[in-house]
Amino acid sequence: MMKKLALAFLLPCVLGTSGCGAMRWMSEKPAGTSSCAGWNRIRIKPETAVYLAKNDFSAGIDIDSHNLNGQNNGCWK
Repeated sequence: MMKKLALAFLLPCVLGTSGCGAMRWMSEKPAGTSSCAGWNRIRIKPETAVYLAKNDFSAGIDIDSHNLNGQNNGCWK
């Protein structure tokens, strides 16, 4: 139950940071397909997301920003 609660808390917090400076790239257009060179999605298990929410919240935000950047640049769907 605690894991689900922590995970449910993590997602709104991540979405709530969309106005911060780390998300500036979201308003910029992608430079082209070369911007995806070497860019891979970081996949984490739900248990890892719960751990990050409890112990290293900023790392969870960084991972989510990385993944959103790759998605917005068209590196993956």
